[in-house]
Amino acid sequence: MSTTARDTETDTETVERVETAGGRAGLPAYQGDGVGEPAAGSPVGRLPGRRVHALGVCALVAATLGFGVPLWGEIRERVLDRVAPMSDGAIGIGTGIAWSTSALANIVTLGVLGALVGVLGALAVRHLPLPGEGLGARRPGSAGEFTGLRRAFTLGWIAFVLVKLTGWTLARLAMGGSTAWAVPSVTRLDLWLPLLPCALLLTGRAVGASWPRAAVVAGGITALYAIALGALPS
Repeated sequence: MSTTARDTETDTETVERVETAGGRAGLPAYQGDGVGEPAAGSPVGRLPGRRVHALGVCALVAATLGFGVPLWGEIRERVLDRVAPMSDGAIGIGTGIAWSTSALANIVTLGVLGALVGVLGALAVRHLPLPGEGLGARRPGSAGEFTGLRRAFTLGWIAFVLVKLTGWTLARLAMGGSTAWAVPSVTRLDLWLPLLPCALLLTGRAVGASWPRAAVVAGGITALYAIALGALPS
């Protein structure tokens, strides 16, 4: 074998070793838009990524606007009662401004509540002590894990809102009542409230929490929600 051939084989082996070492020590692929993976030893399961969370937020906004359309008639009647007589154009402008303001307020309110539910759920799943657990039972986890848990419980809140809006509207239609107040009904204490702990319980189980922990988290958040609504002026 000539010297040139031996040099070529040596160079090839060196390149292969470098590529192998680089593959072992290389940085992992970016997965920010995918499904979150918990850290090793984490007590939680597979977590939703940014895309799923964004779709849920879009669904919440679309549902808030869609179920709020019947409120236009109610607002128009109130505008007519207060400013009549006026032209139809002025009445339409006033109604449009009032409806848009109401829709924006509803979106912000439901969004803020969803963010709070997400943060509280994530904190409780990671750090809430339960009877029988040792001091080291709950691992602090990573920032990415906390973000995934927060997204998951926000999606649980969104599911609750969507189910309540749909059920409340169908029930009102079945009884022949007005559906104009479907969106405001989300922030009222009524018979639909048990849907919230059910949604949060399923969310807790979906992220890998045990049944006791998921139940405590769901019940605690629901209790705080009910107390907050009860403290608000009617």
